[in-house]
Amino acid sequence: MRMKLKILIGLGGAVAAVLALTPFASGHAVVSTMQPQGKALTSARVAYVLRVPNEKAAQNTFEVDLLVPQAVQTAISVKQSSDWVTKLVKVDTGQKNAEGNPILAVTKIRWIAKPGADSQIEPGFYGEFYFRIANPATPQKLCFPVDQWYTKATASGKPEAVHWNGDASSATPASCVDVVAS
Repeated sequence: MRMKLKILIGLGGAVAAVLALTPFASGHAVVSTMQPQGKALTSARVAYVLRVPNEKAAQNTFEVDLLVPQAVQTAISVKQSSDWVTKLVKVDTGQKNAEGNPILAVTKIRWIAKPGADSQIEPGFYGEFYFRIANPATPQKLCFPVDQWYTKATASGKPEAVHWNGDASSATPASCVDVVAS
């Protein structure tokens, strides 16, 4: 009887471990906190990482676009990468900072593999892209749609893309982070 109980406990632990890893093992583009580890707290300055796996068998990912939630568009900075060209798509908010300069909102971050570099994400690998934001002062859900571009062209001649912008039950969900009260 004790042996059966140990086996059941062991199997239960294994099932729990698999279920805990399921969101990460599913291969979707995922945004998560880096520092501080754990919950995304209101008004905190937090480092985030975007992890993008390559789910295609015979082509590389050469571009990743992250759409920035409106609540944090004026409070974001992006870590530079030596292997990827990083472009920030900005719009003028119509506001001025203390020095009288326009306050710009970053609406999209584009990471493009540098030509000739070994930076494209190959099949079976994933890439990591880092940014830092000042979380909103009020609790809310921040969703980060991601466009992932592959090297193979479609029938129209354009590169194939996966748009991670659906709801949580979608086959292509956007990654969301819950900002909670500190």
